[in-house]
Amino acid sequence: MFSPGELDILIERIKPHLTQWESSSFVQAPTCSSCGDHPKRSKRAPVLTPQKVLVILGVLGGVLEVDSILFDRNQVAQILLQGSLKRETILDKILDEIGSMPFDDVLRAVLGRVQ
Repeated sequence: MFSPGELDILIERIKPHLTQWESSSFVQAPTCSSCGDHPKRSKRAPVLTPQKVLVILGVLGGVLEVDSILFDRNQVAQILLQGSLKRETILDKILDEIGSMPFDDVLRAVLGRVQ
């Protein structure tokens, strides 16, 4: 996964492209040779919104993981991402370990520390 410093570097590399894509419009395409009048459909550069950037960084940084991918009859895909912004602390790890221990062992350990 990426460290916070690496994510900051990645964001700085992406920023110039975001402003470039947001300011761009449709590229003027030549007219259709068979019809002569109307221009061909042109491809537009993808626009990355802040939400899209955060999703990309969340997946690359390991904060978000793909939970499921669903396809319906109309071939519409839905991708469900799951993750938590909360980082597990040392206290959380200790409480997870204590949770699996019998109560009397925990109480003895606490009382042993007090004395």
